[in-house]
Amino acid sequence: MSMQEYEIVNEGKEDETCLRKYQKRCMLDMHQRLSFGPQYGFLSELESGEQFLETIEKERKTTTIIVHIYEDGIKGCDLLNNSLTCLAVEYSMVRFCKIKASDTGAGDRFSPDVLPTLLVYRGGELVSNFVSVTEQFNEEFFAVDVE
Repeated sequence: MSMQEYEIVNEGKEDETCLRKYQKRCMLDMHQRLSFGPQYGFLSELESGEQFLETIEKERKTTTIIVHIYEDGIKGCDLLNNSLTCLAVEYSMVRFCKIKASDTGAGDRFSPDVLPTLLVYRGGELVSNFVSVTEQFNEEFFAVDVE
């Protein structure tokens, strides 16, 4: 076999190898770009209104923060905490937090009829709020319903 014949036969294999290397490098680059920033993966308890404000204000501008305002003994609050615990594992780049309404320092604003409440922040700004969120669900609900 001549050198020209060898090159013609192996030309496709070299192109395929180069293409696979290129694809692999692109996938690694994309993964690194998408996985930057802090990883959370859990539902954290905020102990006070000051800690609540600090969490919102000092978090990275690109991080989404979901805060569950709850109170013990309120229908749906425990189920929502369980659902958010599951979602926090699945969406580890989102910061999931919970705080008792009585610990916010503004407990009078959160009467039992508006709980549980979800607040969504990004860049220090309130993006969305969901008041009496469990009214949208059946008696029993799961993480997929909340998602």
